[in-house]
Amino acid sequence: MDMKDSNKVVSLAEKSAGTGFSARKNTPLPSTVAALREKASSLLLEQFKQLFGKVDDSLFSMAERAHGQEEQDGLFQALRLLRVERRAIAERFADNIDRAFQVREERGADPFASESLSLVHNDDLEQLVAADTMVANAKRDFAEPITELSLRLDTLYAVKIYDKNNPLGPDGICDAFVEAVRPLDLHIRARLTLLKKFEQVVMLQLRDFYDRCNQLLMERGILPNLREQRRLVRQRSSRPTPTTPAGGSSAPAQGPGTQGTGGGGTGMSGGMISGNFAPGLVPASAGLAPMPSGDLLGHLGELQSAAPYQSGGEIQLLNVAELLQQRLVQANQSASLAKVDSDIIKLVEMLFSFILDDRNLAEPLKNQLGRLQLPLLKVAIADKSFFSKGGHPARKLLNELADAATGWQPGEHFETDPLYREVSKVVDRVLEEFDRDVNIFSLLLESFRQFIQRERKRAEMLERRIVDEADGRAKTQAARARVAAVMDALVAERELPPVVQEWLQKVWNNMLFLTCVKEGTESEAWSRDVRTARDLVWSVQAPMPDSRQQLLGLLPALQERLREGVEAVSLNPFEARRLFAELKEVYRERFALAQRVSEERERQAREQAEQDLAEEREVEQVAAAEPESELAPEVAVPQMEELEQVVAEAEVAPMEPEGESLAALPESDPHWQQTFRLAQGSWFELKRSDDEQFRCRLAAVIKDIDQFIFVNRNGAKVAEFSRLELAHALRTAQLMSLDDGMLFERALQSVIGNVRKKRGEMS
Repeated sequence: MDMKDSNKVVSLAEKSAGTGFSARKNTPLPSTVAALREKASSLLLEQFKQLFGKVDDSLFSMAERAHGQEEQDGLFQALRLLRVERRAIAERFADNIDRAFQVREERGADPFASESLSLVHNDDLEQLVAADTMVANAKRDFAEPITELSLRLDTLYAVKIYDKNNPLGPDGICDAFVEAVRPLDLHIRARLTLLKKFEQVVMLQLRDFYDRCNQLLMERGILPNLREQRRLVRQRSSRPTPTTPAGGSSAPAQGPGTQGTGGGGTGMSGGMISGNFAPGLVPASAGLAPMPSGDLLGHLGELQSAAPYQSGGEIQLLNVAELLQQRLVQANQSASLAKVDSDIIKLVEMLFSFILDDRNLAEPLKNQLGRLQLPLLKVAIADKSFFSKGGHPARKLLNELADAATGWQPGEHFETDPLYREVSKVVDRVLEEFDRDVNIFSLLLESFRQFIQRERKRAEMLERRIVDEADGRAKTQAARARVAAVMDALVAERELPPVVQEWLQKVWNNMLFLTCVKEGTESEAWSRDVRTARDLVWSVQAPMPDSRQQLLGLLPALQERLREGVEAVSLNPFEARRLFAELKEVYRERFALAQRVSEERERQAREQAEQDLAEEREVEQVAAAEPESELAPEVAVPQMEELEQVVAEAEVAPMEPEGESLAALPESDPHWQQTFRLAQGSWFELKRSDDEQFRCRLAAVIKDIDQFIFVNRNGAKVAEFSRLELAHALRTAQLMSLDDGMLFERALQSVIGNVRKKRGEMS
């Protein structure tokens, strides 16, 4: 993760055009508001002082338990930075709170437009969730005093004041803190810990803060009887009368309706009681307190039961906001959505828009996965850590279903396919059984994994046979090439006795082939057998009599190794005896030759000793008198290192391409280079013609002959390519790779990237 980006936390409902802290110009405030600002700043800073001590303790403890050096260094660096910057952070926080009192009229915007959605710069939703969750919790726990403070401030400002633009509301306080720590380059875990401690020390302790702020305004005569008026309105609204109490002001419109009269929609009853809101979804900026998550989950559950899915038909992305609007209108109710809930609805819609457009999934199974939009939305609403918790059972189930579907190819009667039936059964059970308990996802995940394991076990057996067969052919081909290279190096430019040539061709050629196939060229057995062949050639090429003693020492061991080779290749015993006998005769002749040469040298030495004159001439006569004609010309036998190099450089003939020969590609060609990076198990879409295309997986790369084996999800071989053929197939898009990464993570990355791009275009 780039820590330079990790310090950018941006709200999911980013304020439009110039409403940020730095864009506001100070205007004179009423004296009461100015007094409230001073009082609020003092109270908040008092709480703020306790924050850094707790952060210090937590970060130090986390650093000691860090999993790696990089994480530990990042936490200690954050600890030091916060100690140095704590005074500056407090000053920025106080300045931001002051500027928040410069409330401006916000421009109208469609609260459900996807363009209003923005995310964290570093693609990490955990910071976003932490900030939005602490705001949502504070609004829930302190709804009554927050509403009273908003109503009192509404009488002091020229613009409408409600929970969202209240300078001392949870949104304003949280934004002030986020902006204060934004410039710091902190490790992601340190930043999340800082946000969590701010929630514990400040946000969860706001009740006394709001009570004291309301008390200050009451002392200055700002709606001193508001609480009593709101109590009376609640009492009247609970009576079973069809009429709305007269004299209802803006105060009850914003407050009592949200606190609940029991039943199924506390947020909606507020609109009906006040009579100021039309049935349906109301923008958050209208001042109606947001619908509690429990009520929203209830509505989504009803929509899940009545969702207009058509069996076998193409699934359309659900517009949840529109469905909620229709449901509220039919019930003659009005409600608004909490910012975090509205953002989650839009985010889930964007995720499923990606899923339904994903080319990696076949349409029938893609449609089945699309049916999970409402259940997963309910999970995300109920558990705000859904987007940041990679191990969430609902996410794991979606990823498992998509992973199984990656290589699936729909047939003419795909409804009867075992995988399609199993995925359909899982989706049906989620829609029928999931309400609030996420354990259903864990149970279905375990059951589906067992099904997939059985399917894959059958496919792997067939795939293993295919790969083993191809690997066996490749090893055979490679072994023959390497043995031939060794033999060529040993025999080249040498006149060997016929019996030695027979030994090499009939016995040792086969011996080396067996060893290469069974043990490989890196084994001791291979080195021993190559050395035996070399020793055999040397034994009939070594200069005599100079090498006589060395040859005498070699022959017993050489004879034993030759006998082992005869047994290993199961040579005919009569043929073996003949070869040993003829080889023995060759050695007898060599030793006899060595004896004659030695005797001749001794005679010449005696004559040379008797001659005191013409030494150089006599030496020449001695050399001329040596029976060189009886010695074969000496050609050096290659050393073992040379033979190892020959084996390493032995080229295996590639598989002959079908049809026309393909042009060679340069080493720099990107598709040629891509063939070296393909991972075994990757999925591809192979297009043989407009009418014939299917999905296949790279089952094996036979390195010895550069052959690539592709199978379908049942393990049957569907294609094989040489490296050159594969590069051309990738180049012409005959073979296109499929992204078989986890579906949820790919969808999330795509959504974040698209939103970031839109935000960049807008800026």
